Amino acid sequence: MKKILTYLVILIAGLISLMALFPEQSAKLGISAERFVSGLEYKTVVLGDETWHYLEGGPKDAEVALLLHGFGGEKDNWTRFSKSLTGDYRVIAPDLPGFGESSRHADWDYSLQPQRGRVEAFVQALGLEQFHLVGHSMGGHLAALYAHKYPEQLLSLALFCNSGVVAPDESDMWRALANGSNPLIPESLEDFDALLAFASHKQPFVPWPVKGVLAQRALDHAEFNKLIFETLKGDSSSNLEPVLANINAPTLILWGEYDRIVDVSSVNVMQPLLPRAEVVIMKDTGHLPMLEYPAATAMHYLGFIENLEL
Repeated sequence: MKKILTYLVILIAGLISLMALFPEQSAKLGISAERFVSGLEYKTVVLGDETWHYLEGGPKDAEVALLLHGFGGEKDNWTRFSKSLTGDYRVIAPDLPGFGESSRHADWDYSLQPQRGRVEAFVQALGLEQFHLVGHSMGGHLAALYAHKYPEQLLSLALFCNSGVVAPDESDMWRALANGSNPLIPESLEDFDALLAFASHKQPFVPWPVKGVLAQRALDHAEFNKLIFETLKGDSSSNLEPVLANINAPTLILWGEYDRIVDVSSVNVMQPLLPRAEVVIMKDTGHLPMLEYPAATAMHYLGFIENLEL
């Protein structure tokens, strides 16, 4: 028994040493393992000069759920959430242009209306005719604009902690911005830990090799993210208040009660304007419900789409 324990200790120590020596490779293995467990595969499609990187899983002939991540996010923000969906739905989660593995073009306009056109081109390239659309934060803002522009394509719309409306109560993030700091764009490895704490009420588990790699990527892209953030901040033409009343798709508004980035009081603006809105406020949850409580968030979402009256 003692020998077995000794061998286990040596094996674990060896694995930890390998992860420390090869963090990028270890992170890739960890991410690939989570995708596999969730029934997702990594894919690409080339549109003009742009390669779209995305995850896809589930039955090919099933209804499609298209998932759009938020600012500074990427396709794997949806991996754990998707585990509950891929048994019955065809899930597609892309890196939006300017984020994740996408190229970063200094001469592109990354405001939301051009981004909406790029998403529509991606939809056409995959041959999607009708689908459920889900967006988180900036991706929720984009999803609402998409629903307004292309209503015939949508089976339903789900908005998770979306931006795009003026919340009655100011969030901690807007107070930080007013004081000259942006919690969404880390400038050091320590800032990345602070970002996770700021964005979530219950911090999602991130294995340390993966966290280190994600932190370094965030730092590598910080300057470009600042440019995109300033573009979005000045994009008043994409405000949602004027268009929500014209979105007739069944809509789920889902929020974390302790969201410090986009205040939950946004719901009080959106719900009266949307003709077919349902609301879920998740307790003990921050700005990242699909990462903080992926199974519970998916349960709320599945309850919504499985009871639709189209």
